[in-house]
Amino acid sequence: MQITAALPVLTRITEELFDRLNRLAAGYSDFTYVYEVVRPTRLAQYTPRHLQIIVVKGERERMSELDCPGNPPAIAYRQRFDIRCHVLPSEKDTTPIDQYCEIFESDVVKTVCDASQWHTFGGNAINAEFDVADAIVSDGGIGGVNLPLLVTYRHDEGNPYNVRS
Repeated sequence: MQITAALPVLTRITEELFDRLNRLAAGYSDFTYVYEVVRPTRLAQYTPRHLQIIVVKGERERMSELDCPGNPPAIAYRQRFDIRCHVLPSEKDTTPIDQYCEIFESDVVKTVCDASQWHTFGGNAINAEFDVADAIVSDGGIGGVNLPLLVTYRHDEGNPYNVRS
């Protein structure tokens, strides 16, 4: 199956992830109303806020065992996305910080996975999976949770715009 579009495959996956996360800012969840979802610009200037999501591309690695022969051959990659969920409640808030983090994490996972073929990101990826979450530490305390999402995709060797599944 080949799909050619105006944006590279990885950009289409990134935009699909960003669109899904923006559902939380639009009131998709009954529990977490996200303040905003941000993709950092070149200067990456943003101020962490309570219930804010920052989507950052992490390391991309080659997955040569998933390459496909052919003319042209297809090459596979695994892209890591760090979904940084900031939790910065008022100092007067008596809700345990881990409760905020667990609910926020659960709502993000539920929203990203809310489709029968969620792992293909609109037919642009082979697979996706969440890795182990870790705490965001700020000012000596917990400032949220980082959810690593690993997305595996393939494209033509000489054409990163062309999906190969």
